[in-house]
Amino acid sequence: MLLYSALFLCTLITFNGGVVSSPLTQQELFSKIGNYHMLANKDASTLKNAQKPEIYEEYLARDCRAAFLRGRKENGLYVIRPKYSPLLAVYCDMEYDGGGWTVLHKNEVNQKAPWSNTWDAYKRGFGDLLGNHWLGNEFIHLLTNQNAFTVRFLIVDSNGKTKNADYHSFKVDSEDNGYALRLGNYSGNAGDALTTVGESGVHDNMRFSSQDRDNDRRSDTNCALDNAGGWWYDNCYSALLTSDNHIRWKGLCTEVSSCKLAAILIRPNGQNCNLSSRY
Repeated sequence: MLLYSALFLCTLITFNGGVVSSPLTQQELFSKIGNYHMLANKDASTLKNAQKPEIYEEYLARDCRAAFLRGRKENGLYVIRPKYSPLLAVYCDMEYDGGGWTVLHKNEVNQKAPWSNTWDAYKRGFGDLLGNHWLGNEFIHLLTNQNAFTVRFLIVDSNGKTKNADYHSFKVDSEDNGYALRLGNYSGNAGDALTTVGESGVHDNMRFSSQDRDNDRRSDTNCALDNAGGWWYDNCYSALLTSDNHIRWKGLCTEVSSCKLAAILIRPNGQNCNLSSRY
């Protein structure tokens, strides 16, 4: 009975969210995407769920998992509508480990991206959504505050083997709180490099730092400037996935054994209702 009541409540929320506005053309939809600058091909036809001549904004998915549950099973770029956020273009992985993953970050070492960047760049996002990129701290904050998410830090080691570090909950605070990182319990086979306290401190609950805004706990240096990448530094890091020079993850990616790729993916952990959509 309790489960039925919860499902009924989710249904009410989904289908009674307000008046549906007039449809948008593809180009009108495209003009409303908050991170349009991250689309290498600035054409709405590149978005998997924007192929119809008219799109109802209210029916767009809240995240990639919502799109997946409505039948979207193809990897690629989608436009989503997180609550209280501008429309966002994101890369959805619909095939990996059950599908429905929203990709927040990708760093493949043989591709270049401007990881050594400013606070504003990390806030707005940069790179190519089909390649190396950072979705943007403001967008990550808005996205992760609409629902309860789990996060997977995905790493390909020097031997080409894929490892993962999962945290049952994941949220990024607002800019007023420095886009602080909030993580839950760890599981996986990469090792817990983010919530375990070590000689480099702990990344969980740290504010974000960039080359022009130092929020780490080191008094003698700016970790982001020294390591050529913005991150949730402490003293300075046991994990670093955004650097012009390397990928680091304690016990896995080191100077001796360099890793080839890192990515950050999220999807709802099932603790809250995840609103569905038509597209």
